[in-house]
Amino acid sequence: MEIKDKTIALLIDSDNVSEKYFSIILDELSQYGKVTYRRLYGDFTNSKANGWKQALLEYSIEQIQQVAFTTGKNATDSKMIIDAMDILYKGKVDCFCLATSDSDFTNLAMRFRNDNLVVIGAGEKKTPSSFRKACDIFIPVDELMNTEGEGAQKKAKGTARTGQRRTKSPADIKREALIETAKQLILEGAEADGRMHFSAFMNDLRRKENDFNPKLYGFPNSRPILFFKSLKKGDKPIFLLERKNNVDLIGINQ
Repeated sequence: MEIKDKTIALLIDSDNVSEKYFSIILDELSQYGKVTYRRLYGDFTNSKANGWKQALLEYSIEQIQQVAFTTGKNATDSKMIIDAMDILYKGKVDCFCLATSDSDFTNLAMRFRNDNLVVIGAGEKKTPSSFRKACDIFIPVDELMNTEGEGAQKKAKGTARTGQRRTKSPADIKREALIETAKQLILEGAEADGRMHFSAFMNDLRRKENDFNPKLYGFPNSRPILFFKSLKKGDKPIFLLERKNNVDLIGINQ
């Protein structure tokens, strides 16, 4: 299943997601389709939610107030789950993005996937694996924010001095491991001509790593096809990408 041109409902748990990540979430979702619902849930009488005020105006987010009537009970989660099911039954979306770092939404994500809806999670690195694995795609918001900061630092420092031996960065090491994984997927899934549908390749890759994002490997944007085109060993491309009969294909450059 190729994940694009989706109609997306974005539901944000303000108790577990900071406003500083919203632009990252919206930017990532843009590659998958159009966000039609933008709802933020929380108790906005609580000072902890004050940081969202500017984002509410700037991005036209619908604010859903939920007062915690009982101590120790998460009213925000309950309201967000009820609204999500209402949206599901209206049948106007085919993708949900649940922005939260809370494992309480694991069953909801699984429920949507049982109905063949695409589920995108967005949360911090601390998000429990149960929720991460319940999603088709997971957006690691804090890690993506860190890569933006690292990119700015590199520009400020400029290129490495001539004569210095370049050491492998964590991104380099991750990239090498990813290349080997990608090669194995192509060898297992390619047709007789050695080519594999790029959408099928990405589906297989996301089953292994649903938080895959080119930015986490030092690439400047999130488009996978451009990322795999850019990978080289010396001056030689590692993968061959071509388009035939309106279908993108990927193979290993022997």
